[in-house]
Amino acid sequence: MRTRYVKSPDDIRRLQQIYATPSVLQATSLSVSFLPDPEIVRELLPPPLMPAAEPRVSVSVYTIGASNCVGPFDGASVNIACQYEGQDGLYCLTMPMSTDTAIVFGRELYAEPKKLAECRLENRGRFARGTVTRHGIPYIELNGTFEDPMETVERTSTSHHYYFKYLPSADGRGLASDPQLIRVTHRGITHRLTRGTCTLTFRESPHDPVIDLPVHLVEGASMSESETHTTAEVVTTVPAADFLPWAYGKTDDLTQWAGPGLVAAK
Repeated sequence: MRTRYVKSPDDIRRLQQIYATPSVLQATSLSVSFLPDPEIVRELLPPPLMPAAEPRVSVSVYTIGASNCVGPFDGASVNIACQYEGQDGLYCLTMPMSTDTAIVFGRELYAEPKKLAECRLENRGRFARGTVTRHGIPYIELNGTFEDPMETVERTSTSHHYYFKYLPSADGRGLASDPQLIRVTHRGITHRLTRGTCTLTFRESPHDPVIDLPVHLVEGASMSESETHTTAEVVTTVPAADFLPWAYGKTDDLTQWAGPGLVAAK
C-alpha cells in the first residue's frame, strides 16, 4: 500500500496547481492607512527596496471564509509602501495568522513573515473592531466607524508585494544562502465596500515591535468584502551579509526566551 507521504504524479500535478495559483476567497477586511516617519521607513526597508514617493503604511485585520489552499483563517498585515526598480509595491513588515496551515503555506512558498496569533474582527453595524494578540499582548487594535453600509462595487485591482526568502545557516551563524527577493502579484476583486474613520493603536511587545513605527497621521479607513488571486516570481537575489540586519525581524526575539546567563558568546 502506497504511503501518503510519497505523492503520485497526479497528486503532484494537483498540488503544484494550488501552489502556483493560490486564491483567498470570502475575505472581510477592516483596513486603515497612516503617514509614517520617512526615516523609520528607510530603516525598515531592506535594499534593494526603496521608499515610495509618498511614504504610507497600511494595516488590515481580516477574516477569510474560504481559500483554495489552506481553508478558512483569520489574519492581519502591516504593509509599507515601497518601490522596486521604479515600480510601486508593498513590503510586509508582519503578517500574523490564526492557523498553522496558513502560516506554513505562506512562509514556505512566498516567505511571508507569518506568526501564530489570535486575530479577531468584529463587525457591529456602524462599528468594527480588529485586534491582534500574541503572548497575551493585544499589540494591534483598530476601531472603525462607518456611517454607510457596504455597497456593491465589483472593483478589480493589481498590486505587487515583496518578500525576502531565506533560511538561517544550520550552524546558527548567518544565512544558508543569498536571499531571494520574491514579487507576489495580487489580483484582487472587491465586491462590497464602505469608507469611514478609524483609530489605530500599537502596543509594546518585545516579539512584535510594531510600536517602533510611529503613527503620524491616520487617514481614512475601509470595510470590504473581496477575493484575491496570487502568482509569484523571483526577481533578484541579495547578498546574505547585506541582508543580515533584517533577517531576524520576522521571528520572535529569541534572547527573551533564553534568560540571563543562558546565551553563551563564542
